[in-house]
Amino acid sequence: MAINTDLSQAYYNGQRCWAVNDYNGARYWYQISARDFNFRDNSLFKLISIEIREGNYSLARQMLKQSANSIQFQQLYGLLENIEFNIERSKKYYAECMKYPDFQYKSLLALAKLNIQTGDYIVARKMLETLQLNSDFYIQAMFNLIFISIYEHDFYMAKKLISEIDTSRLTPKLIKHYNHIYAYIRYFLGELKASDDIYIFEKDYMIYRLFNHSDKVLLNHIRCHCNQKLRNTVGCFLPHIDIKKLLYEARDRIEDMNANHFELSDMYRFRLDSLIGYKGDLDTSDLCVATLIDTKDIITMYPVLLSEEFDIEGLATSEELRLRRLQGSIK
Repeated sequence: MAINTDLSQAYYNGQRCWAVNDYNGARYWYQISARDFNFRDNSLFKLISIEIREGNYSLARQMLKQSANSIQFQQLYGLLENIEFNIERSKKYYAECMKYPDFQYKSLLALAKLNIQTGDYIVARKMLETLQLNSDFYIQAMFNLIFISIYEHDFYMAKKLISEIDTSRLTPKLIKHYNHIYAYIRYFLGELKASDDIYIFEKDYMIYRLFNHSDKVLLNHIRCHCNQKLRNTVGCFLPHIDIKKLLYEARDRIEDMNANHFELSDMYRFRLDSLIGYKGDLDTSDLCVATLIDTKDIITMYPVLLSEEFDIEGLATSEELRLRRLQGSIK
C-alpha cells in the first residue's frame, strides 16, 4: 500500500513539474509513476509528449508502438504524424478520435489545422467556424482563421479578425501570442515601425527579427543551442560545429522545401549528410529550421531526431502540395 502511495505522489510531482515546463523533472517523476497500473497510461502519455516537445521523434514513435491502443495515444500518433509531415496518416488518426464524444472538438481543431497544411483553406475555415460556436475553442479557432488569412495574404482580413478578439479572455501566455500575431499583421500592412516601441523590440526576439535581419543577431540566438548542458534534455549542437556554415546550408535546403505550418512559425525538418548534434545519448544529423510564417526568414534552428517514418508521404518536397497551397491562397 505504501508503494502505491509513493507512486501516486510521484505522478502528482510529475504533474507539478509539467505545469511549469520542467520536463526534465517531469520525466523523472513520470518514469517512477508509470510503474503503478493506475497511473501507467497517463504517465506514458506525458513521457511521450515530452519526447515530442523536445524533438526526439524517433523515441516518441518507439514508445507509441509499445503503448496501449487507447484513444489518448491515437491523439499522440496524430500529432507525431503531423510533425513528421505524414498528413494523411495524421488525418486518419484524428478521424478515428472523432468517434469519441469527449475528443470530437479537439480532433476537429486538429483536422482543421491539417487542412491548413494541405492548402484546403475553404474546408479548414468551415471547421473553424463550427468551433467558434464552442466557447472552449473559440480563441483557438480565431487564431487559426487569422493564420488562413495570412496564408491567403489578406492582411486586412487578418487585422479585422484579430481586432474582434476580446483580450480580457486571454491568459498571459495567449496575450503574448496575440501580440506576436498582431505585430506581424501590422508589420506587413506597413503600420508597425521599429520606433513605435523600442522596448518591445529589444526584449522580444520574434518581433525584433521583423526589423533586424542581420545574421549576427540570428547566429547569436542559434548558438544558445550549442549549450552542452542541454544535451540530455532538449539536445544541442556539437561543441565545435561551424554554425555559420550550417546556417548557409540550411538556407539552401529550405529554399525548395514545403514548410510544416505551426502557428506563427513555419518548420522545416530534414536530414543532413553529417552529424550535427545530440539528443540525449544519441548522435543526430537531423535539423529543424524555423522561419517566420509564410516566409523563408530563419528565426532559429536546432537538432532533432527524426524517426524512420519521417516524411514517408513525400510532402516536404512535393510539387503537388506547393501548388495546392498556392491555389488555396488565391481567393
